[in-house]
Amino acid sequence: MSPVVEFCSVSKCFGSKLLVDNVSFKLHQKEITTLIGQNGAGKTTIAKMILGLEKHTQGQIRIKDNLNIGYAPQKLDFNFNMPLNAEALMNILAPGRIDKEVSELINFADFNNIRKVDISELSGGQLQKLVLAGTLMNKPDLVILDEPTQYLDVTSQQEFYKLLKQTKEATGLTVFLISHDLFTVMKNSDQVICINGHVCCIGKPNDTSNNSDFKNALSEIGLYVHSHDHTHNH
Repeated sequence: MSPVVEFCSVSKCFGSKLLVDNVSFKLHQKEITTLIGQNGAGKTTIAKMILGLEKHTQGQIRIKDNLNIGYAPQKLDFNFNMPLNAEALMNILAPGRIDKEVSELINFADFNNIRKVDISELSGGQLQKLVLAGTLMNKPDLVILDEPTQYLDVTSQQEFYKLLKQTKEATGLTVFLISHDLFTVMKNSDQVICINGHVCCIGKPNDTSNNSDFKNALSEIGLYVHSHDHTHNH
């Protein structure tokens, strides 16, 4: 099956600064691919190039025809002078979908309790859940999630990844996730790409704990692998 998105030797310059350097990777249908790297490594720029919000300087980006892409940005910049309640926001994100078989997403966002609440009164976590639920509810072919769980507590994070996997299995969704939360990523990804302007390495998470190239790549971007084989006593 041909990839949903393919980057072939893609570079991106801002003025004289090379932000993304000769990056190649593929996103395959029904896989969760996670891009990890420190701030300024080019992660959001790569997402914006897939979305067509940024133009690449060199190389080729191939995107499957008629691909419906959903996007949940890292920063939710709403103009709070605009009167908008949770229900209105959900109708913008997923028009006509609220009352259709998506009860788990509705429950995840606690939608029925906050339906009439103005979005300016929601916490960061509530707003993030609403945006994530609405983005998934709209049934995209590919969803790009930029730090999707940064405002969520651990329980909500686990619930979100469970829902993401269920949605992926049910609809054939392809997921492109940007994160710096290595442990969560390892448990929930089919493919992990380490980036620091260039691609340090690409691998499947279960290959990585024993892979010295991967460990070296992670230390290059300032992340260290530690074993989670031991049990935590709470």
